[in-house]
Amino acid sequence: MSEILAPCGSFESLFAALRSGADAVYAGMKNFSARKNAENFSDADLEKAVEECHKRGVKLYVALNTLVYDKELPELAECVKTAAKCGADGIIVQDLGAAELIRRICPEMPRHASTQMTLNSISGVKAAEELGFSRVVLGRELSKDEILNISRNTDIELEIFVHGALCTSISGQCYMSAFFGGRSGNRGLCAQPCRLDFSVNGRHNVISLKDGSIVEHLPELSEIASFKIEGRMKRPEYVACSVDACVKSAGKNDFDSERLKNVFSRSGLTDGYFTGNMNNMNGIRKKDDVEITSKTLGSIRELYKNEFPRIKTDVFVKIAVGEPLYIKASCKYGDVICKSLELPETAVGKPLDEKTVCERIAKFGGTQFYAGEISASVDNGLFVPVSALNSLRREACEKLEALVLEKNTHTYNIYEPEIKPIERNLPKKTAYRAEVSNEKQFMQALSLSFEMIYAPMELLCEKTPCKERIAVSPPLIIDETADRERLCELRRMGFENGYAQTLAHMRLLKECGFKIHGGFRMNILNSVSAGVCENLGFSDITLSVEGNAYVLSMVKSGIPMGMIAYGKLPLTLMRRCPIADGKTCGIYAGRQDCKKTIYDRFGREMPVSCKGRCVELLNPDPLVLSDKPEMLGKFDFIVFCFTDETDIESIVKMYDEHIKPSGRFTRGLTSEGVI
Repeated sequence: MSEILAPCGSFESLFAALRSGADAVYAGMKNFSARKNAENFSDADLEKAVEECHKRGVKLYVALNTLVYDKELPELAECVKTAAKCGADGIIVQDLGAAELIRRICPEMPRHASTQMTLNSISGVKAAEELGFSRVVLGRELSKDEILNISRNTDIELEIFVHGALCTSISGQCYMSAFFGGRSGNRGLCAQPCRLDFSVNGRHNVISLKDGSIVEHLPELSEIASFKIEGRMKRPEYVACSVDACVKSAGKNDFDSERLKNVFSRSGLTDGYFTGNMNNMNGIRKKDDVEITSKTLGSIRELYKNEFPRIKTDVFVKIAVGEPLYIKASCKYGDVICKSLELPETAVGKPLDEKTVCERIAKFGGTQFYAGEISASVDNGLFVPVSALNSLRREACEKLEALVLEKNTHTYNIYEPEIKPIERNLPKKTAYRAEVSNEKQFMQALSLSFEMIYAPMELLCEKTPCKERIAVSPPLIIDETADRERLCELRRMGFENGYAQTLAHMRLLKECGFKIHGGFRMNILNSVSAGVCENLGFSDITLSVEGNAYVLSMVKSGIPMGMIAYGKLPLTLMRRCPIADGKTCGIYAGRQDCKKTIYDRFGREMPVSCKGRCVELLNPDPLVLSDKPEMLGKFDFIVFCFTDETDIESIVKMYDEHIKPSGRFTRGLTSEGVI
């Protein structure tokens, strides 16, 4: 049976989940949680929460799933130690360095690869498995066929989101909140700017999605290990309602779909990604939604008023002349035996019989236990007060609870992590690299002094010159078979370098024999993460765009490191085109009436870049650092990201001559960084 995994942002939500039948919960600590604005748990709170779960046979996973700076690594290490001391059942993690730190501190601790690691393919999942993860949380943007294809071609446990808010972005690839307000989603403080009114062709709110829900499809997904509910910022009623629906649906029973929608939605719910029908997926939270939620909450509280009976218990009772009352209670965790000091009396009226004793002893109401096989051996002519039987049953339940807690309590070995300082010398000269988007840019780049050009693989062929300067860039959403064949073909043509933006890229490129150059979408922000890339065989890495220049310059590794120094930076990468509105993108490709633009609420044009199997919303103002040579000189190389530029030679000249930019431009996050 698949695990029902509930969100837990507070103790109220924890008990709502436990009393509604969740098999596991996930919770954040005060720091390094992707929902920093949830109430979350202190060290003492976490210990108590783990105990409450474990005495019910429920698992608790700790979410430490944000990107981490070097200066935060010692604090992160303490959080990992706390989670291990509390006996948590696993840690959900996004940052490669954080995952490595967990391995060093507590090798036995299961690590779950967060959906923020952009794991949406067989190759990506296999890469996570090879890194030692025990579970992968798949991206929310996958269809049923894609989920099952990954499941049937990998061996690791898979977890999927089955209900809750949908990011407009492909998981782990959204920088919109960071660029618009300095609050990074990858750092746990997303301000949800995608919910603002972006428009196109008379339609509004075109990138805000309804909440996703595939609860009715759970019986189709029995091979998936864990069904995850989103919502650590949500009310306990929401948690209880969604858990109840998932428990019933997974068990192939009817659930109240109307109540599930009413407890929280944005203009309704959608299963568009799962079914592949991506029409009518847009939605925002309206006044009507708020009002119907308010009316729904009261009735839901009954769902978690009482304890959820989750552990089947067999009981044998013996009542014999001259012997103490005896109970043996057995469940999947073991047996307990209780004996009463009271001896049975000779019955004055009607004596006890086995049926009556079984009926009385089977009443486990108010506990996590429920009656399995109840049997009794009762000598003739005896009487025992009801209070004595009840007392013995309570004692048995208390002992069972202690037994369940003991069996579910982990004792981990905890070590001090060794983080060796690495000396990094500044380069004598910072090299230039280019990421190009089209044939014209590619040809211009070849004529300029770029040491490396990251080029989409569709632009390359046998006759392409300067193969030693070109790194082949696979599509951001890969087609496992077709892209592997194409990459191997390009390798045979003599291309030696590959550009890896995700773990899936890395694995595919390695399979085909390429030298790996890491892209900024790997979200590397600390020295331990950079070290992981080095150990994986990366030749170099471009650091994340979510760090300021100082933070990035402090990252140390044995491989060269670069930063993005120019370009209309990506705000968010989407599986669903906001212009096509759920239709097949090919309908719009190449047509005159598709301007590849949407508009923000101020009427400003926001470029949309087609990436084949996905689309990217770009910042309209380019990042320009041409007059910051002291900043750029701290990196081995800088990368120019070209999207719609037509004259890239003049841009390179600005950097050669340190010319101060004019017109509309941005410094990105290079000065302030993100929270």
